Amino acid sequence: MMAIAICAHGLGKSYRIYPSPAARLLELLSGSRRHRPFVALEDVSFEQEKGRGLALVGENGAGKSTLLKLVAGVTRPSAGRLDVDGRVAALLELGSGFHPDFTGRQNIELNAALLGLSAEEVRAKTPEIIAWSELGEFIDQPVRQYSSGMAMRLGFSIATQVDPDILIIDEALSVGDGYFQKKCMDRILEFVERGKTLLFCSHAMYYVSAFCERALWLRQGRVAALGETEAVVREYERYLLAKQRQGEVAAEAVPEDLASAANGPARLIAVRQASASGDQPAYRSGDRFEVEVAWECASPELAFHVAIGLNRAEDGLPVASFATHYSGHPAATGATRHHLCLEVPDLPLAKGSFSMTVFLLDQQGLHVYDRRQIPDAFAVVSPRFVPGLVEVAHHWRVA
Repeated sequence: MMAIAICAHGLGKSYRIYPSPAARLLELLSGSRRHRPFVALEDVSFEQEKGRGLALVGENGAGKSTLLKLVAGVTRPSAGRLDVDGRVAALLELGSGFHPDFTGRQNIELNAALLGLSAEEVRAKTPEIIAWSELGEFIDQPVRQYSSGMAMRLGFSIATQVDPDILIIDEALSVGDGYFQKKCMDRILEFVERGKTLLFCSHAMYYVSAFCERALWLRQGRVAALGETEAVVREYERYLLAKQRQGEVAAEAVPEDLASAANGPARLIAVRQASASGDQPAYRSGDRFEVEVAWECASPELAFHVAIGLNRAEDGLPVASFATHYSGHPAATGATRHHLCLEVPDLPLAKGSFSMTVFLLDQQGLHVYDRRQIPDAFAVVSPRFVPGLVEVAHHWRVA
């Protein structure tokens, strides 16, 4: 039996919403109710084994951050029971836990002490935290003068360098430059591989699938699904797609932290369909399909993988994906300019218009250096009516 790091049973959290500060005072003095209750979480139950990653997914306002705050000990539950075994380090809202008038160095000492480190351990860890954060002379400046990216650097460095048993990350990595985002992603991967427990909240399903074996989908404060990441993500994305079809805006369908990072150490410079021409080339099922990708980077020591996704243009339905690291193709390295071609000898699509997204990834296929999205990349036409999306190679025989 695996040891349990986090056990939640019937967990609930509610808040009192007052129309004004005066209403709070009147309720205190008169005893009459002046607030309305808001239930952020209701009847949430799950167990998380030690040494595994759990992703929290859901729309904005679903209760994800509230649950993470409960696990981190920032707030207490209104109902149910929560047991956490091990030292917890959390990277929640940017700047949370920092005193704005203290310097970065002073905040390191404060936060490390709050995480349970002795004075001797704090002194030993401080140089490592400063070096990893790469804040340089700014470490002795007040935190209120930091940008959001600098605050993220300091917070992430503290949270990981103190070597916690459980690491909580809540969307904080969506800020900062591409170089430091990759550095953080590598550190998270190393943390998971060392058998630590990770709670990871993100709208980027790509990162969710990379870091976590299990996922918890929260919807309006309740558990909508809990299980293996692939199954939960698939169910969540179906829900978002259905919501889009109903004309509602689901911003989570386009994760912000996968936005183009063209100001980083590498960028895409060309994406071209070598097998056809025109603004929206037209193919027929069985045609040859080729996409050429070119990119440049700052150093020949960097290594890259490339991924290409095809979606149905009308509703964003994922149709096919191709990735060099999944295909066993070695990472491209040793130069500052690269060129790669995807070849599909027989395009199996039957009909429709399709969008294409090209991702430039690091050597582990995890961090996104840059991406290029082409809304109306190509169309597939058919001289006859085809009721399906793909044409599957097959034959008939008399049974």
